[in-house]
Amino acid sequence: MKIQVTGEQAVDEIEVNGGQPSRIIDVTAGLVSSVNGRTGGVTGLAETADVPGIAEEAAGPVAAEAVADHVAATDPHGDRAYADGTFLPKAGGTLTGPISGPGSFAVAADGGVTAPSLTLAPAATTVSKSLVITAPTASSYVVWRAPKACTVVAVRGYRVGGTGATINAQRNASDLLATDLSLSTASTWLSGPSVQNATFVAGDSLTVAIRSVTGSPTAVTIQVDLQGA
Repeated sequence: MKIQVTGEQAVDEIEVNGGQPSRIIDVTAGLVSSVNGRTGGVTGLAETADVPGIAEEAAGPVAAEAVADHVAATDPHGDRAYADGTFLPKAGGTLTGPISGPGSFAVAADGGVTAPSLTLAPAATTVSKSLVITAPTASSYVVWRAPKACTVVAVRGYRVGGTGATINAQRNASDLLATDLSLSTASTWLSGPSVQNATFVAGDSLTVAIRSVTGSPTAVTIQVDLQGA
């Protein structure tokens, strides 16, 4: 039997001029738990410095140059510019207002703070209550009512003239110094020994007391330092 086929066309031929032969980049890796640290069974992992070489292998020198430029760029995606314009650095920087917070808390553009209450370190809230007694004699004076809980941290005295004086202070009727403070040196601030009965509650009274004088001092000043008042 003889089969005759008519109308057949010759097989097309494709000719490529100037092309590059295909290349295969072999990168193998076992179990990877860290790339930069190369832990696990890792072989052939690319470091950042290898990226241009891999790109050249894969896509030729033009693509490799583009990748190299990208790696070397300071802020290729604009992330740094966004962060610098949005967030404060970890150290330094200036916070500009106004700023709003919970409740009525706010910081104005000029730095003024509005807040219903602030909790500060005790040292930041130290206040002093004092009384100057002229021509002093042995006597006591109620000088202050505590508006809230606070703590006495020191009792001090200052004498002008005379040869001596002793002083103390009280919370209600309890002495703040276990021993009266002797103002043995004139024109010098002197501090009492350790304070007792130092914790005040709202409504407690602060009293200063001259216990004795010698040589007719011109004046005695008694000062009590408190924190949290």
